[in-house]
Amino acid sequence: MDHHSKAKQLLQQRDEIDEKIKELMLVLETNNSTMDSPLIDSEGYPLNTIDVYTVRHARHDLICLRNDRTELTEKIVAEMEGEKKESSGSVASEEKPVHRTSNTPFVKISSVVEASPADVGGFRKEDLIIQYGNLHHGNFSDMQQVSQITKEYEGKIIRVTVIRDNRPVRLEIRPAKWSGPGLLGCNIVPMAGANV
Repeated sequence: MDHHSKAKQLLQQRDEIDEKIKELMLVLETNNSTMDSPLIDSEGYPLNTIDVYTVRHARHDLICLRNDRTELTEKIVAEMEGEKKESSGSVASEEKPVHRTSNTPFVKISSVVEASPADVGGFRKEDLIIQYGNLHHGNFSDMQQVSQITKEYEGKIIRVTVIRDNRPVRLEIRPAKWSGPGLLGCNIVPMAGANV
């Protein structure tokens, strides 16, 4: 199977995982629960207002699915890079490669809302962004640029690279309308010393 077909297959698998994540988030929502809300009352008894068993299972499955999704995203990126290497020299790539001048973060994630497009795409609080689409430390001047790229890519994938635990992590974020405000559901703030 060539890289393109493999990447397509992996993308399909990831879409299926996204659907399952949505369904499980709905289960939590129906039970007025989140990933962290208490399941017992102050005296240690299970809350009778929620289906504790179902919520526990949904939480466990969500953790597993999110891990699977991260692994799939890494595989998709690897397949796409393999495809680019094979096609370079014969077919011009549709998306111009971004040449970062440095791996210096220019903005960071200060908070992420659960089940938002940012959360589903893999953003985590305190992620340091070194590339956001074609934006990087070398060409970043103000937060308006981040907003502009987010709007332009509504319903499409933005390739993002963040520094997490001192190592780069590649993510694919798809801005979209959801139940909360904005298209991402996270708070992006400039790094101290960034020109804003």
